[in-house]
Amino acid sequence: MIKVYEIHRYLNDQFQYVVARTHKYTEEKVHQDVKRMNEMLSADLRESGVRYVFAIEDMSTSSKKTPTKYLHQQNRNPWAR
Repeated sequence: MIKVYEIHRYLNDQFQYVVARTHKYTEEKVHQDVKRMNEMLSADLRESGVRYVFAIEDMSTSSKKTPTKYLHQQNRNPWAR
């Protein structure tokens, strides 16, 4: 079973995009990164509802490169080129 750990960006309860995705680091390390990222947010961003969330994707059941649970979400990172 291959577990891929992801960091998602949310605005209030609405998913925006996947910030990071890895299978190289432990679950604990990614949890620590999410906690650190949330602590680094300015007060204005926190008040506007921005937050980062930890997620796990089990890739052993999916033969597609893009996980099925994210296919319906078309939001992209606005800073990506």
